[in-house]
Amino acid sequence: MQHRTVAYYVGVDADDASILECAETAHIQNDHLNCVLIAALPNLPYLKYGSNRFVEAGLPSNWLDVLHAKNAALKSRATEVKTLLAGQGLSANVTGFMGLGAELQQLVAEQAKCSDIAFLDGDLRKDPDLFHKITCGVLFHSPVALMINGDPFAQRDCVFLAWNDSLPASRATHLALPILLAAKEVVIGCFDLPSPEDVEGSVHGTDLAEWLGHHGCNVTVSQFQCGGNSVAHCIQERAREAGADLIVMGAYGHSHLRESVFGGTTQAMLEQTSLPVLFGH
Repeated sequence: MQHRTVAYYVGVDADDASILECAETAHIQNDHLNCVLIAALPNLPYLKYGSNRFVEAGLPSNWLDVLHAKNAALKSRATEVKTLLAGQGLSANVTGFMGLGAELQQLVAEQAKCSDIAFLDGDLRKDPDLFHKITCGVLFHSPVALMINGDPFAQRDCVFLAWNDSLPASRATHLALPILLAAKEVVIGCFDLPSPEDVEGSVHGTDLAEWLGHHGCNVTVSQFQCGGNSVAHCIQERAREAGADLIVMGAYGHSHLRESVFGGTTQAMLEQTSLPVLFGH
């Protein structure tokens, strides 16, 4: 799929090499790169009780100086990246912002809403909290899929689709459809689902395989038991056995806490760095 807009989230301290690598592949695919530079705000002022029992604002003496310095560094880096990308001859724009907490998630989501896919630079993992906030912002507050690890522009020969009949898994499949159509093979993996004889109707995954087959995908369906291992571990192992170069799966949160807490399988798959994963929610 060409002529996509890719929201590329990158930290202020990311080196030029990783940005240029992403820019090069975007240029080859004739895609538009929306490079989003992100910096976390310094810790905000806090409230404290004084000796007179009134609430006072606790403001570090150098807080404004730190804020101004970070803002200046962000603007300077954005200018550098604009110059860097301008020399590559691709369609691109650069946006830079700082945020904290829920505000940061909303800023992230706004950048993703007019994109086809979102991609996180691996350097963001150096700040786990920032990495987490960006993933939450994309997955819970925007309509696009999120890719981690690997190359978001690469052609995928074999895609492993982790399936469990849930709405997030279904949405992830729909978001990934252009990638699935371009792949040579799609392997649907179902984990720890009831056995066929315990469920009326067809075997799990066959309806999905039929739908994808109508689109022209070459699909196989496999049923797996985890045997005491975590689902995240089994997804990775089965994907490697299938020779998959991309995993597609749903992202899950914990009910009303979903803006800040991922399910165990989702969190484990976000933390691993060896396999490219496309998440949808």
